[in-house]
Amino acid sequence: MDNGTKLQKNRIFIVLLLVIGVLAAWNLRLFWIQVAASRSLTERKIDLVENSVIQRAQGLVLDSGRGDFVDRNGVPLTGTAQKTLIVFPIHEEGSTDTSTTMDRVASIVNAPLSAWQSFVRQLKGPAIWSVSGRPVPLTDAQAAKIEALDLKSVRAMTFKQRYAERQPASQVLGFIGQNPERITRQFTDQFHKGELQLTSKIGNSGLEKTFEPWLQGIGPSSVSLFTDGLKRPLPGLDTREIAPSNPYYPLKVVTTLDSGIQQQIERTLERSHVTEGAVVVLDIRNGDTIAMASTPAFQPEHVDLAQGSWSNKALKAVAPGSIFKTVTAAAALEEKAVKADETFECTGALGKYGFTCWKKEGHGTLTLEEGFAQSCNIVFAKVAQRLGGDKLEAYAHRLGLEMSVGWSADVPHRQGFRQWDAEEQGQIYAAASDKSDEGALVQTAIGQRDVLMTPLQATNLIVTLYNQGKVASPRIVREIRFRNDRLYQSFPPHELEQAAKPIKPATAKRLLGWMAETVEHGTGEALRSAKWSLAGKSGTAQVRLKNGRPGENHWFIGYGPAEQPRYAAAVVVQNVPEGGSHKAIPLFKEVMDILADSSEK
Repeated sequence: MDNGTKLQKNRIFIVLLLVIGVLAAWNLRLFWIQVAASRSLTERKIDLVENSVIQRAQGLVLDSGRGDFVDRNGVPLTGTAQKTLIVFPIHEEGSTDTSTTMDRVASIVNAPLSAWQSFVRQLKGPAIWSVSGRPVPLTDAQAAKIEALDLKSVRAMTFKQRYAERQPASQVLGFIGQNPERITRQFTDQFHKGELQLTSKIGNSGLEKTFEPWLQGIGPSSVSLFTDGLKRPLPGLDTREIAPSNPYYPLKVVTTLDSGIQQQIERTLERSHVTEGAVVVLDIRNGDTIAMASTPAFQPEHVDLAQGSWSNKALKAVAPGSIFKTVTAAAALEEKAVKADETFECTGALGKYGFTCWKKEGHGTLTLEEGFAQSCNIVFAKVAQRLGGDKLEAYAHRLGLEMSVGWSADVPHRQGFRQWDAEEQGQIYAAASDKSDEGALVQTAIGQRDVLMTPLQATNLIVTLYNQGKVASPRIVREIRFRNDRLYQSFPPHELEQAAKPIKPATAKRLLGWMAETVEHGTGEALRSAKWSLAGKSGTAQVRLKNGRPGENHWFIGYGPAEQPRYAAAVVVQNVPEGGSHKAIPLFKEVMDILADSSEK
C-alpha cells in the first residue's frame, strides 16, 4: 500500500470520527433537553416541559388580574363578573352529529342561527360568544343547560368585563391601553423584570393612570384546552383554569363616589341634552367627591383620542363668569372696601370701557349684598376699582383658585402623589396681562377676560366657605384594600397646603347667607321649587364658539339643604349659543333633587 492510499484512508477515518462525534453531541443535547432540562435551567428560568405543553394549549384570558375600583359603599365600578359562553374550535370525538349539537347551543343562548354558525366556522382560537363586540351574559339556567351537554367545545364560564356598556364615571376612571413609551420610561424596573411587556395595557388617563402602580396584578386567570396536533382534546388534560393563588392580590381601590348618585346624574345630563359640560358634587364637610360627571359621553373600550370625549371636563378650566363675583365680594368684605349701608347705582352701563350690565335697563340702587343676589355687573366693577388687580388675585389664592386643589401628598414610595389626572390650575390673569389696567380689572371682577376656573375648584369654593375659609383638598379615593379586604393604604382628608391664610369665618358665613338670598329673591329664584331649600350663585360667561360666533358658559354653584348643608355642587353647561335660557339653573335643581331623594333612602 503506497503512502497516498494510507493518507486517503486516514482522512476517511477522521471524517467518520467527526460525524460520529457530532451525532453523539446531538443525541446528548436531545437527551439533556428531554430529561435533564425539565425545570428552569436557563438564566430566565424557562420551564421547557411546561412550555411544550403550552404550545398544545388553546387559551383565553378570563380575568386580566388587574385591580378594580369600587364606590364608597363597596359597589363595583369596574370588573363585573358574568357567566359567558366560551367556544373552542375543536372536533368533538364520538359525536354523531356535531353540527346539530352545536345548533342546540345557539338555541339555548337565543343566538340567531346564521350568526352563530358563522361565528363557529370562523374560529381560529377560543372565543367568547359576543354581540356587537360585547360578551353576551348567560343566566344561571342557560349556563346549567350548556354544562349538561357535556361538550368540550363549549363551556359556560365566568368572565370579568372591565368596563360596563354604560360605564359610570368613565372620565373619572379613565381607560387602559398600550403605551410602550411610558412603560420604558415610567415602569423601567417592571419592564426589565419581565412583569410588563411593551404590549401590556396600562392606565392612560384618569384613576387608571394615577393609581397604575397599585392596579398592576400578579398575573391573569385563563382557561386552556389542551389538544394534540390534530386539535383533538388530550385525554386527562381537557379544560384547565389557571389562576394566581394569592389571597392578597389584586388590590381594590375604594373611591369616594356614590355609584347610584353618579349614574342618576349622568342620566340627567343625557336627558337634558347637555352636549358639553360637567357636574361635580362634594361632601360639604370634607370635600370628598360624591359624583363627578362629564359630557360628551365616553366609552373606555372604544377610545377616540382625537375626539377628546375621554377628557374629564370637571378638571378643565373654563371662563366662570359671575360665580367669580364670590371672590370679589370676599375681597371687598375682608378689605372693608364697602361700607355696611353703602349703595351703588346701576344704570345698565359703567360709562367707559364698553362695560355693561346683563340687565340693559339697569338695576337701580343696590347694596353690595343686593348686587350679589342680582348678579349686578356694575356694582362689582365699582368695587373692583377700589380693590385693584393684585387684591383680587390674592383673595382668589386664599380661596383655593389658580392652583390644583385635588388631593395630593407624600405616600409610601411615592412623593408628591396626586390622585387626580391632568387637573388644570386655572388662572386669574394671563402672564402678559397688566393688572393695573382698569379695563381688564372690571372684566376680571365678574369672571371674564383671562379668568379660568375648573368645576372642581368652583365646587370646592363652596366647601371652603362652609368650612370657615379653610380650603379643602378634595379626595376621589379613600383607601386601597387587599383582596381579602384588609387595609393596604389610606388617603386621609386634609386641607390644601398651598393656599394662603384663610378668609375670616364671619366673611365666609356672610357669603353663604348671600347665596341663600340669591335663591330667595335673586337670579336663582327658579330653585325655590326644589325638594330642598337651596343656596348658590349663578354665572354666565361670554365665550367664542368653534364656528366663531358668540356663545356662553352657563354656571350655577351652591349647596343644600340651606338650613343644614350636606352637599356642595357645581354645574356648568359649556358653549351654549348666545341669548338662550340659562341651562345650568334647572340642571342644578335636578341634581339637588337627586341628592334629596337619595338622602331619604
